[in-house]
Amino acid sequence: MPDKQYDVYLVPSGKRGGEQNIVSPVEGNDLEFYDTGVWLRRKGGRNFFPYEQIRTIREHDGERP
Repeated sequence: MPDKQYDVYLVPSGKRGGEQNIVSPVEGNDLEFYDTGVWLRRKGGRNFFPYEQIRTIREHDGERP
């Protein structure tokens, strides 16, 4: 059975503190839900996104082309 993949679409917010915004959607292969947000594991590490920063989470099967 193919692994699950996730796309996390973020609410547009411009720049934060001089840093460039993360490009949405953020693609990952593991998603953990917590009270205040989600941890998304992706190639090269993982990121935490608070729920107020998330617009949509899309789950789908298989590897990306």
